[in-house]
Amino acid sequence: MTNYTQIHQQSFLVSDTEEAVDKAAFNSRYQYEATKALKMIKNDLEYALMRGVQPSTMGTESYAGVMQGIKTFLCITCTSSGTSLSELMLNDYLQNVWNVGTEVNAIYCPMVLKRRISGFTANATKYFDQNDKRLINAIDVYSSDAAKMVKLFAHRHVTVSGDTNNDIVGINEDLFKVAYLRKPTVRELAKTGDATKGNIVLEATLECLHPHAGFLRSQCL
Repeated sequence: MTNYTQIHQQSFLVSDTEEAVDKAAFNSRYQYEATKALKMIKNDLEYALMRGVQPSTMGTESYAGVMQGIKTFLCITCTSSGTSLSELMLNDYLQNVWNVGTEVNAIYCPMVLKRRISGFTANATKYFDQNDKRLINAIDVYSSDAAKMVKLFAHRHVTVSGDTNNDIVGINEDLFKVAYLRKPTVRELAKTGDATKGNIVLEATLECLHPHAGFLRSQCL
């Protein structure tokens, strides 16, 4: 399947005074700011990989390259407005993917739905040692008839501020890849004045290897 590469970049600036003085916790302010910029680019890339939407005029000179994200690649989509996620519903979603020839092995959802899934019983009772002072209420792997060993992740970018629904995304991670045209590179820019400028650039896209590589479900609770 096709996609466009998207350029991500983050600039930073460090004064020569800041670089020269003694610092606590790190040696070089320039390297410290470069590390922060790398983290910001990583977050931007993760957002694009999950939520990237190509404009209708994509491919013309009006827009720079924008990648298509996981949520817009998924063909198995449906809305269930006003309903709460149940274990039966989740198993139906997993079966929908199995029915078209692949299998979900990872689920990404907002924290509210991750907590709901952790409350599923799956006909099982949790037992704890009475001497253990910890109370554990988390499930990180879910197994069902239609999908074995599904990893569960709370993800900040599946649903963001302004979204009207809480979405849940299930994918086969073997069928999605991050393809780099240019891997992250830290470049020192031309020096002007009493400061050193830096810039980090990467160019990448999302590879989707199967049109039914997962499901997207939107619901309110």
